[in-house]
Amino acid sequence: MNNLVLLNGEILPAAEAQLNRGDRGQQFGDGIYCLVPVYNGKAFALLPYLEEFFNSAIKLKLPGIYTVDELVEFHEALIKETGMVNGEIYTQLTRGVGGYGLAFPDMVVPELTMYAIEHDRSELPALQASGVNIITEPDVRWQCCDINTLNLLPEVLAKQKAREARAFDTLFVRDKEKVTESTEANIFIYKDDILWTPPADKLVHGRIMRRLVKERLAPEVDIQLVEKHIKPEFLLAADEVFLVGTRCEIMPVTKVDRQFIADRKPGKVAQTILERYQDFVAHECPKQ
Repeated sequence: MNNLVLLNGEILPAAEAQLNRGDRGQQFGDGIYCLVPVYNGKAFALLPYLEEFFNSAIKLKLPGIYTVDELVEFHEALIKETGMVNGEIYTQLTRGVGGYGLAFPDMVVPELTMYAIEHDRSELPALQASGVNIITEPDVRWQCCDINTLNLLPEVLAKQKAREARAFDTLFVRDKEKVTESTEANIFIYKDDILWTPPADKLVHGRIMRRLVKERLAPEVDIQLVEKHIKPEFLLAADEVFLVGTRCEIMPVTKVDRQFIADRKPGKVAQTILERYQDFVAHECPKQ
């Protein structure tokens, strides 16, 4: 699985798929990415993920040289050639190779790179049953977090801080007033019989898993959802807290920094939404 890379539409041995050292993604982080989960050999929610990918490309004014249909074919071909059953497909599109200058080069040709990522989900059920602890960190990211750019250094540092603290993830807090999201997931809070989540503005990624909970899973179980800026004290007073993301799926949070949430146990709402998500995945990506 790790020995194949799709480079500009062609699947090659990884040793032959070399990016030019003048690539603007390497020089400036001038590019975007997409991470699509694969269950039972099928890409899950591929079209919504690609919609988000193309929206980011438009915002960065990356030239459009691939169609949605082509990227669907690339995903399917990579899954087939690598033999992936469960994992993720990582897609990266950079502006391409140009001279060392900040302005867009003339006549640039974007570079597309895709490869399979092994992701062991076997530990998720135990974590989802017990709940996880997270820590908080000031949100110093740029003001366009709605774009999936390659510039993820604040997330890298925050994730490392969580590892060193033996926490599951780090939750960003903007100006000590607004809870935004974690390094890889959106945050949801259940309180007063309502599900709350920060609005998907420029400070929050409008991730596909977030949309899935908002538009499908929560309505299926008749849970009212409100998008509103959340203060840290509101978070800590919640009945339930859980993360929603491609890699963690639906992950209950039982402790934030040094304070426990409610009765220190995963709540029924998170469990119900997780079960709905698992049913949806089984329907969309059935076992062969």
